This record gives sequence, structure tokens and C-alpha cells, in this order.
Amino acid sequence: MRLCLWIGLACLSLSAVANPIEWQTYKQQDGIKVSYKKHKTGIIEINASVLVKNAKASDFMALLSDTDNAANWLENVKSVTLMERLSPSETLVYTHFNSPWPVSDRDLVSYSCYHALDEHKTELQIKSQPYAKAEVSGVVRIKDLTAYWRLEQQQSNLLVSHQAYADPSGSIPHWLSNKVSLKSVYKTLQALREQLTNNQFSRANISSIPGDC
Repeated sequence: MRLCLWIGLACLSLSAVANPIEWQTYKQQDGIKVSYKKHKTGIIEINASVLVKNAKASDFMALLSDTDNAANWLENVKSVTLMERLSPSETLVYTHFNSPWPVSDRDLVSYSCYHALDEHKTELQIKSQPYAKAEVSGVVRIKDLTAYWRLEQQQSNLLVSHQAYADPSGSIPHWLSNKVSLKSVYKTLQALREQLTNNQFSRANISSIPGDC
């Protein structure tokens, strides 16, 4: 009996390894690709990419540092505030997200670390830090988020890849938050490319540089 049970568990384990969750394409259009995979929680993880011509990683980091301009390209974002620069490559950031009525607005406190992967590729890792700032009345705090922006220089062009998993918290149904997230990421990459292509951002703020974080 024990042998049968062990064999059954072993087969289930091998099946899980042999059949990992595969990415599914949500939209591939106009040079932008957005894919997703659903976790056991019912929440999707998103992977997206866009190639921006005649752009550099430093351009993207300057765009990201222009917090006053954030709402012009980050879909559903009301405001972004730099709370603290922990080091030349690390920041603590507060983001307020708009939500349509009757859904409550969301906010996020995140820690970011910018580092080099190789000679032509850098990555900005982002993790939620929900207790680094007191919660705001009437706003739901996002407590579980992991994400990255990966920047790969391809001669004069920049391949921007973004991957994120976030639990929106609160009572919003997952099917709705998943739908909104997919649309938001696609629109964000469209706007990101426009911002970088047309140089529609300020370079006055200090940008993160790759470090050892």
C-alpha cells in the first residue's frame, strides 16, 4: 500500500515538472507582445516586450525617474512619488493607482534595485514593501508584487521587457483584475515607446545607475 502511494505521488510530481504552466499570448500587435500565465491563486503573471528604436537604457531610466510625467505613460497610474533614494541603484517609491467606480483605488510601496546582467543587459527588480508607509484611508494597499524591467541594448535599439505578478488585494474579482492588467500593460508599452521615441520626458531628475544591490 505504501509503495503504491509513493509511486502515485512520484508520478504526480513528475507530471507537474513535465507540464509547467505555459505562457499564453494575449496580444501581439504593432511590435508589442503581451503574454500571461495563470497561477494557482487565479491571478495572472504578465510578460511583455517592445523594441524601441534609437533608444538607450539610460533613456528609459530617465523616463522612469521623471515621476511628474508618470501618469502620461503608466496606464491607470494617478501619481508616483520617490520616497527615498537608498543608494545610486536603489529606491523606495510610492505609486497611487486609479480604479473605476465602485472599485477602490490601489496604492503600492515598492523597493527597486537596478543592476547589470551582462555587458548589454540591465534589470530593474521591483518588490512590494507594504509596511514602509502607513496605509491611506479609502485606498487598498497592494501587498504582494514582484516585477522587473529588463533592458537589452541591440545596437542602436532598446528591447524593453517587463514581467510582473501582483495581487490587487481587496474584494475585486480576479477575472476583472486580470483583464484590466493585460489591457493596462499593452497601453503602457505603447505609451512608453512614444515617450522614448519623441523624447517626451525630463532628464532633470537623478536616475538610478547599475549597482551591486
